[in-house]
Amino acid sequence: MKSALIRLFISMVLLSGFLPPSLSAQEEPFVRYPEEIETFVRTLHHGKPGKLAFDHTAATDINVWRRTARTKLVELLGLNQMQEDLEGFQPIIKMGPSRDVGDHLRTAGTIETEPGLPIPFWLLEPKAKPPSPNGYPLAICSHGHDTIGRDTYAGVWHDDKHQRLGISRGGPIAVQAVQHGFVTLVPATRGLAVDASLPDLKGRHGKRPCRAQLIHALLAGRTAVGERVWDVQRLLDWALKRPNVDSTRVMMTGNSGGGVLTVHAAAVDTRITVAVPSCSFTSFTSETGYIFHCDCCLIPRAGSELGDFSDIGGLISPRPLLAINGVKDGLHHAADVEKAVANVNRIYKTADAEGKFNHQWGQSGHQFYPDLMWPFIEKWSQ
Repeated sequence: MKSALIRLFISMVLLSGFLPPSLSAQEEPFVRYPEEIETFVRTLHHGKPGKLAFDHTAATDINVWRRTARTKLVELLGLNQMQEDLEGFQPIIKMGPSRDVGDHLRTAGTIETEPGLPIPFWLLEPKAKPPSPNGYPLAICSHGHDTIGRDTYAGVWHDDKHQRLGISRGGPIAVQAVQHGFVTLVPATRGLAVDASLPDLKGRHGKRPCRAQLIHALLAGRTAVGERVWDVQRLLDWALKRPNVDSTRVMMTGNSGGGVLTVHAAAVDTRITVAVPSCSFTSFTSETGYIFHCDCCLIPRAGSELGDFSDIGGLISPRPLLAINGVKDGLHHAADVEKAVANVNRIYKTADAEGKFNHQWGQSGHQFYPDLMWPFIEKWSQ
């Protein structure tokens, strides 16, 4: 009788739409591979844990683990190779005139992070004087697979349709950041932005600039994600020297591929003090071995060496991390998201930083959720 009542209660809550994904998702696998290869794919990705995956069952020294795993991540991203290749090169910054756009100033800039590759960015600045003598906190807003994502985030609308779409997806996030008192950088994401991509000549890589970037990067001993992290770090080097910026308060956010970049950048660069990846935080693969992220976001040997994407997220500890997913986001799977979240919770608990990690479900799809983001960001950016 008691179990029947419990089942009835769950059914009623399901019908009302209020049951969290963790309870409603007694789901079927995200995908099923053909039976003849199912064992192979499962074993390939879940046969044994990565060498540096966080082991919560052992007496792991969290500081030693972070130091060792972060060093390995830097290597796997290809950042050591880039450091060697670009030794002695000084990034070149060019800034245009500032434009008053109402409640803030907007300036177009470029940063040449390596010879022959200028990365465009927007700089948004509050018009009022900083409330603190140390300056404003800094925000970096990195876009995903949106060829004009830099403009989408900064509210530089190309037409009415672009504006409606950007606002409907929770934006413009960079304008929200400057309205919350942040000096805000909105860089073009290499390989994703139309003005920061290598052309896929002859369509050899599926007419996909992000994949063309990945292939060029791999051949040179790099990764696409590593190049994007490099661009963010070089922009940080410049921005944190500005007199109106408080170098101790740096928030980074992004949706989709921008969220993946946010996790990797914050994992390797401790200057980022608050990280908010949106609609991107999950395990590398589903239980059946399906790979969730775009191929341009993947890092060779990351699974065998580091374990899971959630282990990379755990490297952000003990700094504040908010991961947000949408319940209607068809690119991800609630059960696998919550598995990743559980791993990060264990890492933050070991780091005595339980209150600094949070995961939230937005009630729509693949977009930003400002109402969930800004209370967390404001709390940890004081």
